[in-house]
Amino acid sequence: MLDNEVLKTIRERKMVFKFKDKPVEEEKLNAVLQAGYWSESFGDCEPWQFVVVEDAELKRDLYELTKRVTIYTAGIKNAPITVAIAITGCGTSHFIEEGAVAAHNMALAAYSLGLGAYWLDVYDLENKEDSVEAEAKKMLGLPDDVRLTYLLPLGNPDQRREETRAKFDDVVHYNKYGNE
Repeated sequence: MLDNEVLKTIRERKMVFKFKDKPVEEEKLNAVLQAGYWSESFGDCEPWQFVVVEDAELKRDLYELTKRVTIYTAGIKNAPITVAIAITGCGTSHFIEEGAVAAHNMALAAYSLGLGAYWLDVYDLENKEDSVEAEAKKMLGLPDDVRLTYLLPLGNPDQRREETRAKFDDVVHYNKYGNE
């Protein structure tokens, strides 16, 4: 199997839900944000906006809000930083994909720098006024025409999850489904 640092990072990165009470170095934070900034985008429209949330009260409020839609919220409150990933303008027709590409790049960059991260979706497909997305946008001061896609808790990992994977040959198929 071919191997290099990128493939190793992709293979070894796991979601981190527990973080140490230790600040993220500014240089590492900027590198993670740069990874989001350099993400691919549909039509090269570069629609991202990143809100770095460090305020403990705001993180606590986001934590309480997101408990309405997922159980994987503790990192928002416990990580020293949560990055809100928002999509503007030309990217709003592909907002889920645009946000996911940036979130994934950022999570990979975080792992490569010895940090931990995971991303959770907060978007509402119907864009309702009473949705978690709408309420979080108000908390973060995002304009109405911006879509908030993901939150990315980020910090120094306090644990790394062990994970089992399906066999590679059970998920890869050539020419048609099934490996017979």
